Amino acid sequence: MTIGWATKTAAKRKLSVPHRSITSMIYVSTASPGLEQDDFQAIMATSQRNNQRFGITGLLVFNGFNFMQCLEGDRSAANELLNRIRMDERHSGMTLLGHQETFGRQFSQWNMAGQYLPVKQGLAQEGLSAILADAAVTDATRTLFQSFRSLGAKTPEQ
Repeated sequence: MTIGWATKTAAKRKLSVPHRSITSMIYVSTASPGLEQDDFQAIMATSQRNNQRFGITGLLVFNGFNFMQCLEGDRSAANELLNRIRMDERHSGMTLLGHQETFGRQFSQWNMAGQYLPVKQGLAQEGLSAILADAAVTDATRTLFQSFRSLGAKTPEQ
């Protein structure tokens, strides 16, 4: 079963920083042993609350073993958040897959969209597919998250 959490910003307003670039970063990491769905829910609740306050938007996906996250916001806020996340003991081996400066957000309508996609239960993909279908999401970001979603998935011949 796929469980998704997402908080849309008030009235689907677009978060933007006038005349300033938006920093967008994507990373993967390995979850600490024993991290479960309840832990993911707690991470999502905290992220949604804090991200709204600091103007951060993005997407967090957890497959039961690994995290993949896209963070976007003002450069200083995004870098500060990434450094705090790097220090979090609930994961290790953070690897930055992408970093860019843009003038638009890919996940502007989400303080933090999230999907729990447990490999052991199969991959119900509708929630993540709907988030990634937004026209603002770049092909590169969409491909990274789609590849992450397929990690550990059984192919029909398995």
